[in-house]
Amino acid sequence: MAHFLFLHGSWHGAWCWHKVLPRIQAAGHTATAVDLPGRGRAPAAAYAVSLARMVRAAEAALAPQGTSTVVVHSRNGIVASSLAERAPDRIARTIYLASFMLSDGKRVLDYLAYNRSSLLSGQVDVNRFALWDWLRPEAYRDALYADCSEDDIALARALLVREPLRPALTRLKLTDARYGRVPRAYIRLTQDHAVSVALQDRLLNETSADRVESIEASHSAYFSRPDALAATILKLARS
Repeated sequence: MAHFLFLHGSWHGAWCWHKVLPRIQAAGHTATAVDLPGRGRAPAAAYAVSLARMVRAAEAALAPQGTSTVVVHSRNGIVASSLAERAPDRIARTIYLASFMLSDGKRVLDYLAYNRSSLLSGQVDVNRFALWDWLRPEAYRDALYADCSEDDIALARALLVREPLRPALTRLKLTDARYGRVPRAYIRLTQDHAVSVALQDRLLNETSADRVESIEASHSAYFSRPDALAATILKLARS
């Protein structure tokens, strides 16, 4: 029996994994989804949320004994990578789902120019005083939930929140001795209109992953393709 830790992406919370967790558990494993600071049941002012604070919150949700497989979505790949640097002996593998798998010294902001085909472009409002960003509601369906049900979209509209901005401005500090020894896998989403396929492939070209799978789905495969996503996660997690 393995432990899986699920980290959500921008504007979301632990709630977005509600279809995937029971499928992982039905396969005989334990699974935890965490609200990163400023989201869901972990309220915090956006200006007070640093990358380090998010990493500490993720670390607290790792298995207390043994190791965890960390699954991370979208922008918060930076949290999973920094967590691997901080606690490499506690992580069996990191699985990036259409996620920002960055190398040492890079930051999310560096890659926006490579994501111009994304439907997020021009739809994200930034408050530089309060240090948050926010996707305009009119972009939700096309950018994030193109193949999702009306029920899924309604849930998201009720629960999406502002995203703390500071982590996206932070350059990662990763070493081969720590981050580099945690195995990495990547799941490409081939119909993604948020983290474009071109950007996903660029990230894969810059940072190696020993296992790569693809799912024909939009950015929110945890809603639209939960069976395929859970099966792919379990496949990638096998030793």
